[in-house]
Amino acid sequence: MRISHYLVYVFLLAGLLLLGGMVWQVGITDLLTSFGVVGWWIVPWVLLEIVPVGLHTAGWAACFPKSHQAVSFRRLFIVRLAGSAINQVTPTAAIGGEVVKVLLLGSTVPRTPATATVVIDKASFTLAQLFHLALGTLYLTGRRPLPVAVQLGLGGFIAAQRYGFLSKLLGWLSSFNIGPARIERWRQHLIPLEASLTAYYIAHPWRFGLSLGLHLDACAFSNIQNFLALRLLLGANAPGLAEAIMVTIAVAALDQVFFFVPGGLGTFEGVGFTILSTLGVTQVSGLAFGLIARLEGLVWNGFGLLAYAWYTRTWHGLRRVPPMTSSSTPTPPTPG
Repeated sequence: MRISHYLVYVFLLAGLLLLGGMVWQVGITDLLTSFGVVGWWIVPWVLLEIVPVGLHTAGWAACFPKSHQAVSFRRLFIVRLAGSAINQVTPTAAIGGEVVKVLLLGSTVPRTPATATVVIDKASFTLAQLFHLALGTLYLTGRRPLPVAVQLGLGGFIAAQRYGFLSKLLGWLSSFNIGPARIERWRQHLIPLEASLTAYYIAHPWRFGLSLGLHLDACAFSNIQNFLALRLLLGANAPGLAEAIMVTIAVAALDQVFFFVPGGLGTFEGVGFTILSTLGVTQVSGLAFGLIARLEGLVWNGFGLLAYAWYTRTWHGLRRVPPMTSSSTPTPPTPG
């Protein structure tokens, strides 16, 4: 067994111990009382997640060029649900699920265009998260713009896609005779991918804006979900919308720091527990909030894993679309 596998179990155990310590601190009886206050309202609240999932799927659909609009929304919904579940249950820093999306689309879309849509969607989704973070912070403080380093980093990532900088960089490196054969193989693999990315950004720039807007709407809806969860737990004593936005932003930002913990077990609840405590929410209610959100994640991750199993079983026997070669590389259109 690799050392990375041992580390996964170590982090999982540490997360369980952290969660168990918080439950012991607040008391299981008081925790169950808080759950009883929510009652069956937890069911419609959990089902509300279909709204952001649908919006994120629509955002991904906008990353497909018109030539691949035959991919149905239903299929994209299932594939995205499966990929998101893989991201949540594996310590892969939200990368493993993106690979799964490409593989699951293999029966419908050639590998290179499928990879391009996933890369574009990742850029759009990340940018939407940063906008949500920046706009939420501005709403709360009125004076915190997006950091310049973040603007430059994300802008450079999109520019590298748009102008094909990566294959050019590899071509330049190969001229120094430092592993030229391997670098050249990487470059040859990147050329058709970058051609697909460039063709999309030139021909459909407005579609990227549409994707960004849909992802941003989904991120914004999470503020409403958290606000409603706090209302269910605390009633009239619940924090307002501004505090719910702060909780959403803080949890989303800090949860990424602990990507190496499978499913964020313990760390996710701990972040919400700490943030809500600073807002005057009792510890038992703060932990109950985190566990309710955990339940929602478990339900939808379960849906995602079922979708993955069903999809792979249903489409396993289908002929896969062959990958694009350099001869079939799309030629970037001229801007119209």
